Amino acid sequence: MSIEFKKVKKNQIIIIAVIAVLLIILVPSAIYCGVHSETPKDMLTDMFTSNEEQLIGNWQQSSGLSAYSFNEDGSYESYISSFSYTATYIADSSTLTLTNPASTGTVVYKYSIHGDKLTLKLVEENGISPDEKEEYEYKRVETIHSQSFVDFLKDYAEAHKEDTND
Repeated sequence: MSIEFKKVKKNQIIIIAVIAVLLIILVPSAIYCGVHSETPKDMLTDMFTSNEEQLIGNWQQSSGLSAYSFNEDGSYESYISSFSYTATYIADSSTLTLTNPASTGTVVYKYSIHGDKLTLKLVEENGISPDEKEEYEYKRVETIHSQSFVDFLKDYAEAHKEDTND
């Protein structure tokens, strides 16, 4: 009888230990996903893929006025309204340096990627640090849909008109 009792107790301890380990892993993960508005898949991608690799692809602001397309070869295409140009970038784990060879201008951002959201915080423009650290958010998109400035103004006017009618 005591051998069975020890066996049952040992099994219970193993089950409790497994549950404790799962809770130690799952609870912080769930909190992280909630705070960063990410799915568990996005969290795992963030953990096991460098920011440099995650940066590759298309990113667009919700307004449709600004977008970037980053390529593996260190080139990018910048879209501002219906205007676009191609230039080069250098990315490390947290800093993104955009260089436009046509203007010899350089812009440096601190960047972070959480799931499908890219956040750029302006650090330096042409060697000068701005007084205010401007921050921009972009969403990962399959295809970039540029919006003209005129269309943007029309949408803004319509939205503003609806706000004043409420």
